[in-house]
Amino acid sequence: MKKDWGIAMTVLVLLISPMLAGTLAPRPKAPPLPKGGGVGEFRESWRVLEPIVRRNLTIYPVVTSLGADTSGFITLDEGVASGQVRILERGQVESPLVRPRDGRRWPEQTPQYQAGASVNELVLVNDSSKPLLLLAGEVVSGGKQNRIIGADVVVPPKSEPMPLAVFCVEHGRWSTGSGFGSAKAIAHPQIRMEAQANKSQQGVWNSVARAAGVMAAESSTQDYTHVLASPQAQSRVEAAAKSIEGDYERELREQIRGRSAVGVVVAINGALVWSDVFPNAELFRKYWPKLLRSYIMEAESRGQGDEPPWGRNLASVPTTKQAEAFLLEDHGRVSIKLEPAAYRRTEIAGGNYQVVALEAMGKGEEVGLMLHYNKMARG
Repeated sequence: MKKDWGIAMTVLVLLISPMLAGTLAPRPKAPPLPKGGGVGEFRESWRVLEPIVRRNLTIYPVVTSLGADTSGFITLDEGVASGQVRILERGQVESPLVRPRDGRRWPEQTPQYQAGASVNELVLVNDSSKPLLLLAGEVVSGGKQNRIIGADVVVPPKSEPMPLAVFCVEHGRWSTGSGFGSAKAIAHPQIRMEAQANKSQQGVWNSVARAAGVMAAESSTQDYTHVLASPQAQSRVEAAAKSIEGDYERELREQIRGRSAVGVVVAINGALVWSDVFPNAELFRKYWPKLLRSYIMEAESRGQGDEPPWGRNLASVPTTKQAEAFLLEDHGRVSIKLEPAAYRRTEIAGGNYQVVALEAMGKGEEVGLMLHYNKMARG
């Protein structure tokens, strides 16, 4: 199956032992990716399994017999927990007299960050020796207001302060805070779509307000983290998450057959609306708890009877063949964001969907390692 990507995208040739965490036993080593194989060829190894259904939410596991080593990367949660990744309001970069543990001096002049705080831009420092993977929709809390990451990016190791595009998810607060922590959450798909596809701050705020209304969790600052932490959301989301996680493990034990689970396709109210896929089971497992809860929040906030594509009445569950077709269809207008020695982000805008594929790029390399493949339906 040949896919139209505009510019050839390739994936690093690596060999791993695909395995699943938790209750699943290790599996035999997968064959290496073909030399020169593009993202399209890598995607052809994906297979969609029978779904797990809970009320209006349907989740299809995505498995593969291939894999890639991502042990050389850190996630936002890992970086913030270790203190090696710091996120600050613009204008709050440390004095040049403050030195990190390795003795390096911060730049004496960073005028691009001294103009004061900005709603849609923060400053990030990755002081780790590993590249940092950030996903659109990851929630960072603190500062003058809580934000979400605006787009999938890779931040090089030992980076000097760099701008980070974000969207506000706390409309009513602008306080004196500066530093941020990870909320260990990812915004539900409607918010992620407004941020990374529509690039609409107002759309993000509207989606936060809608979720707050559904969960009866309005706050004085219109804060998304307040919605996530509300008793209503905790009760509904956590109960569904534990049930689905148990069924997910059981389904995989029955269906895996030597392959690794690397992602999911999601349907809500009988409509295929979302997918998140990673290059191996290990990286997927790191994000799975946050992603699952975001899908449940989306299903709860959309309910029955809303406008397509998110809320068609649930007449039937899409077949695995339909879910696989949704995952792999990728014809549309192609745009590419390239940051040398960091990442390449390819976006494909179809008639009613958008694809975002993130690859890590080494210095002078034309071969990239696919880290995240996201497809979303658009209304």
